[in-house]
Amino acid sequence: MKQGPLLALELSGPRSSIALALPGAAIVERGFGGERGRRLLAEVAALAEETGTKPVDLAGVLVGVGPGSYTGLRIACAAARTLAAALGIPVGGLCSFAAAALAAPLGAEVDLLLDAYRGEVYHARYRRDEEPIEVVAPRVLARTEAAAAIAGDRLIGDPALLGGNAGGVAVVAPEVAPTARQLLLLGGSRPDRWLPPEPLYLRAAR
Repeated sequence: MKQGPLLALELSGPRSSIALALPGAAIVERGFGGERGRRLLAEVAALAEETGTKPVDLAGVLVGVGPGSYTGLRIACAAARTLAAALGIPVGGLCSFAAAALAAPLGAEVDLLLDAYRGEVYHARYRRDEEPIEVVAPRVLARTEAAAAIAGDRLIGDPALLGGNAGGVAVVAPEVAPTARQLLLLGGSRPDRWLPPEPLYLRAAR
């Protein structure tokens, strides 16, 4: 991969964000709301203008592949592939849950829970070393199984998903909300760890 800014797109969570990793290790991030499909490319253009980055300068595109919002994942992955193909640069994905696990304290194990609706949750567990180490891979569980799945005493996610069984669990963050900045911190310098830029749905859409 050539030297140059790396663009990251993260649309899997409750808030959308994009970021550029610039030469010299600086990361500039931009969050946005509203209709993601309409705003994403305009936000990318605005971030490029803000940082003085030209499309031909980009070295690659990194995208959060989920699990999370089906719509957000489709938009982000399609945009990442399209931009990379148009510019002839590498594109890859990273697990959005792994990025979100960067919020956990060093040395801790943390469970992540995200409402998957239909009476289900997305769950994963990581050990927070220098980078998150996957202990339990992202999966779908019935919401009634969520409390039994929590092995540690730290949670990233809404404790209400545990029903009345959240006692003794320290909430590191009240929602799974990965950011584009976290994607770059996790894998911006390690393209050998990139995944295919395809949504991690974990279940078929209905």
